[in-house]
Amino acid sequence: MSELSSQVTEGFSPLAGVDLVPVLPALRAVIPGGGLRPGTVTGVDGSTTLALTLAAGLGDRWCAVVGLPEAHVPAAAAFGGEDGGLDPMRVLLVDDPDRRWADVVAALTDGCAMVIVRPPEEPPAHVARRLTTLARRNGCALVTTGPWAGAALRLRVEESHWAGVGDGTGHLRGRRALVAVSGRGAAAPGHRVWLWLPGPDGAVAVAEHEGPARLEAVAG
Repeated sequence: MSELSSQVTEGFSPLAGVDLVPVLPALRAVIPGGGLRPGTVTGVDGSTTLALTLAAGLGDRWCAVVGLPEAHVPAAAAFGGEDGGLDPMRVLLVDDPDRRWADVVAALTDGCAMVIVRPPEEPPAHVARRLTTLARRNGCALVTTGPWAGAALRLRVEESHWAGVGDGTGHLRGRRALVAVSGRGAAAPGHRVWLWLPGPDGAVAVAEHEGPARLEAVAG
């Protein structure tokens, strides 16, 4: 293990032998197979919240967030509702990895069940292969909110609405988001699911779209 890897992974055990990286029950309608396979890359477009939601089913496993200083980890602690959420005490934050982002991600795959990263640029093919190989060996799923050619799965927030907002009055209570799923092994071409992201109780759940009444459309 490199010196950098030893520094960032000290205190938690390797994850070799893990079959699927678990996701919340609400996301099993979104993620083919009900979990993320180690060594695969999931691309998320249009929502840092959606990327954090993928980590909310990790339980007592570790997660790392690289290059996303705006990520609201405390809010993600409630995403799981009764099923639990992201444990802030098991999240490693690297806000600005600069040009060494790939080395940081490589180190963090050793001990983290998931690494969420925003690359500053699309990784060259040899860098992508190195990271996915390490992630597969260490039982880690990679989630990117930036460019990454060949991502096995891609999730995109196409539309979202805040609930609880009237004509300039009311309080934001929750957000319904239309999530489009594509990529290899996706449930079906053009598969889309409405989710509470999050709901009034702070949890993520499958939602029924109720139309525009009392909802305000916003960007993803």
